[in-house]
Amino acid sequence: MTASRSYRGVSAEERRAVRRAALIDAALDCLHEGGLAGIGVRAVCTRARLTPRYFYENFVDLDELLVAAVDAAGDQVSRTALAAVAAAGPDPAAQVRAAVSSGFGVVADDPRAASAFLVAAGGHGAMRERRHEIVERFADLVLASVSAVSAGGTQGRERARATAVFLMGGTVDVIEAVLSERMTLPREEVVDLLSALWLGALRVHAPGQ
Repeated sequence: MTASRSYRGVSAEERRAVRRAALIDAALDCLHEGGLAGIGVRAVCTRARLTPRYFYENFVDLDELLVAAVDAAGDQVSRTALAAVAAAGPDPAAQVRAAVSSGFGVVADDPRAASAFLVAAGGHGAMRERRHEIVERFADLVLASVSAVSAGGTQGRERARATAVFLMGGTVDVIEAVLSERMTLPREEVVDLLSALWLGALRVHAPGQ
């Protein structure tokens, strides 16, 4: 017998993927309910109704699970923003606003995503490097999706990317401040402000500018 055999029609790989997803989902619950102080291997396993054996089947340690939980929230933001940009039509202003509004909307409307986002934004432990990666990944998605810059070819690409990374870092900081209630701007004002900053800066790098 092999480790990959099927059980009731479900392969070992599929069962492991289901357990991994359950652990990530439980981690998001624990982060939301108790913050970093409320998350631990035992708490996550209890929430997921799995034994520690299955935790260590999927993750080396708690930091690796935290990274996976933040990645899950980041993937949700990415998917939502890309779908919104695609539905916005060819106008760059509409595309930028759609990306900002939808991305912010995910963490504003989903408390679990917001909690994971706050952990990443805080740069705690393993999250510090992941925060940098998330910022750069989101910046690259904007550059690839917004027609104001995506048609510009290779010339000036690195300058455009530097601008996008700078803006994304600031966007993350503003959203984190709003979510943690250190800043009290209304949601629409946040979207208006960030959209205007993004559009103005990216247009500098648009073809023909």
